[in-house]
Amino acid sequence: MSIDFESKEGRTNYLNEKLDNLLSGVNTAYGQVLLEELVTRLSRTISDFNEEVNDVLEELKENSSKQAEIMHNLMEGGGGDIPQADSDEGGESTEPSDDLAEMSEWEKRLEGK
Repeated sequence: MSIDFESKEGRTNYLNEKLDNLLSGVNTAYGQVLLEELVTRLSRTISDFNEEVNDVLEELKENSSKQAEIMHNLMEGGGGDIPQADSDEGGESTEPSDDLAEMSEWEKRLEGK
């Protein structure tokens, strides 16, 4: 049996079939109340996922716009207008020590500091 992921109907049929198979076992084993709770949680999970993906895509668009602006400035010879995020006028940034203070123990171990 071939699954058509190119059409909306094909994707919907595939998901409905998979959910029916999974939920039929849940309904018989646990009852209708827990089945409804599972469906509610699935719905919430999908909503959260969509929101997170939208946030990531928005951030990607912003970063792409900033990158294009920086590239344009570099090509125009206006490299002096580019903000320096990692250093201040003294040549050394105090931000990493602030970041280190705010890191959790887990993050510190991960960074190896």
